[in-house]
Amino acid sequence: MISLGISVSDYMPDRGHIDPEVYARVDYIEYGGHFPPVKDLGVERIRALGHAPRMTRHLVSVELPAELDVAAEVESIRNDLAGVRPEYLVTDFGYWRLGGRELESLWFRPCTLSEAAASRIAHNAEALGAELGMAVHPENPFSLSFVGELNLSDFMRALAERGAKLCFDVGHFYAVCVNTGTPVHEAFERLPFEAFRVAHIAGLSSVEYGGQRFLLDNHNVPPLPECVELLAEAARRSPGMQWVTYEAELASTDVQHAGLDAIARKLR
Repeated sequence: MISLGISVSDYMPDRGHIDPEVYARVDYIEYGGHFPPVKDLGVERIRALGHAPRMTRHLVSVELPAELDVAAEVESIRNDLAGVRPEYLVTDFGYWRLGGRELESLWFRPCTLSEAAASRIAHNAEALGAELGMAVHPENPFSLSFVGELNLSDFMRALAERGAKLCFDVGHFYAVCVNTGTPVHEAFERLPFEAFRVAHIAGLSSVEYGGQRFLLDNHNVPPLPECVELLAEAARRSPGMQWVTYEAELASTDVQHAGLDAIARKLR
């Protein structure tokens, strides 16, 4: 049975749409804020409502393709997780920052899709997970361009061959295919379904630039029907998949419900 969750980011009072009915529908929350979850007023409110008692953590500063100081990284993550025990950790296999860890240093950029990068990411995920006692799942990032000798599907397969257990972000994957002119279903068939443990899905927005259409990762609109279909097929082919997170922390309550409706119809 696949658990269905929804993303939660740093609590913003001005947004003001933590609807109890949304969190009554999900099995867990995936917290992706920049501060420890126990200090987040949104997480505190959801817990007070008695909904979504389970929790997972989307790390937003760990750079899996870098040469990590594992001991220092583990200490930082443990400080972040004080008072909570997530079921898993996940982070995009790109770079999150330029310089320090403060919010002003956030500058996401993708990693190189190379054999060397795959080895570093798989090693770092395994080393962190072993020290923390919980799985760290590398997630395919959103990007408008990549460099390296591998395409995205083959890079994810290279990670799987090195033992990594992955988070498959359906929207990121679909957008990368459309934006780079890669046939979606051909790329989908090359994915390492046996390595997927988590899936993410969010909305995508279409924009035009220089006469070309691009899809941008956007967490405030419902997921595209094509992505929901891909999610359902990935879940069917992935015997080890345990969690599906709808990333909608920027969305209005009606969009959150609409997305959960679409996903639940396919998964349950």
